[in-house]
Amino acid sequence: MDALEQRRDRVADQWGLTNEVVLVHAGSPVPIEGSDQYHSFWPHPDMRYLSGSEVPGAVLAFDASDRSWQMFGPRLTPDELVWEQAPTPLGLPLDELDGWLAGRPNRPRLDAGHAGDSKLADGIAGVRIHKDEVELDHLRRAASCSLAGFEWLYANTVPGMTERDVQIGMEAEFFRAGAPRVAYDSIVAGGPNAAVLHFLPTQRTIEAGDLLLIDAGAQIEGYASDVTRTVVVGADPTDEQTFLWHLVLRAQELAIDRCRVGVEWRDVHHDAARNIGAGLVELGVLRGEIDELVSSGAVALFFPHGLGHLIGLTVHDAGGYRVDRERSSHPQFRYLRTDRPLEQGMITSVEPGVYFIEALLSDPELRDRHADSVNWTRADEFRGFGGIRIEDDIHVTSGEPENLSVAIPKPLRVG
Repeated sequence: MDALEQRRDRVADQWGLTNEVVLVHAGSPVPIEGSDQYHSFWPHPDMRYLSGSEVPGAVLAFDASDRSWQMFGPRLTPDELVWEQAPTPLGLPLDELDGWLAGRPNRPRLDAGHAGDSKLADGIAGVRIHKDEVELDHLRRAASCSLAGFEWLYANTVPGMTERDVQIGMEAEFFRAGAPRVAYDSIVAGGPNAAVLHFLPTQRTIEAGDLLLIDAGAQIEGYASDVTRTVVVGADPTDEQTFLWHLVLRAQELAIDRCRVGVEWRDVHHDAARNIGAGLVELGVLRGEIDELVSSGAVALFFPHGLGHLIGLTVHDAGGYRVDRERSSHPQFRYLRTDRPLEQGMITSVEPGVYFIEALLSDPELRDRHADSVNWTRADEFRGFGGIRIEDDIHVTSGEPENLSVAIPKPLRVG
């Protein structure tokens, strides 16, 4: 039995259906207004997982009565083939789907994915969190392609380049290494821009001594790599840059070591926040007892996001939250993308960070609320500092965690 058959069997077991018909849709391209072009097509990940296909318009049908699966794929007309390359023929022609359904009258029809049945989606997610060997191979290859881009970054980035220059150079190396596309829009942020968590590269010139935060990754067979490195460009790091960079690195190393079966991810995140808070106390930015600084939301002013997320067919993969857990509104936990015990076969990012975000530093309500726990005079000295994040992709095994992106170096300075 091949990997796709095994996945389908596991999903069918998870669904536990008896007489229903389930349709899994790839989705359709979205046209770009005012042109004859379409936005880049990303198939629904459940379709990719269960069929290995990324053909627009394809449908995978499941008949629960005999646990059989049938693929339906589009066939282009001669006129369409003038303009478009023919997709790989899949299963039966798509126009035979209605007849296939008509042969199964009075059977409940369910749709998985998109706006479909949430129980079906949760069932697939519960299987997708455990990566099989084929998926692990794709993820490792994606990390290898990402390595090529970061090696270019370290060898070529100097003051005077723009953020866009860095993006173009890195992504070109992803593609040369074999990646057909990036896993997500690359984040390349220099100087104060590095304080914006999802900053897209601009024509801003990188200056000597700037922090440069790069969050980028290649994609292979639909599987994502997600890596962040922060470097000082073209000058010796300042004492504050050095201290905070090592603080983030140490928090990451401790968190990676805890990526083991049965460990609650929320606890790993909480401990990372405590470690970062302790460092900010040592730096003179925070004052008080560490647990109180975390519980009050003071640490979240400087580490506002979750420690990581599951990775797979999407960069923020399915299954991060157990269905029986509610999301927290607490400042330190509200952006958690994962809240569950870690299980063998999961891939999670581990990405602590420290940021000096102007929108938070200048907020009068926050300054008043945290007047006792934040040394605002000291914090204001870091306005324009930017931010530091270090991220790797970790495979939870039956033993030691496997760092899929460990080959990508972590220099403090380049150029």
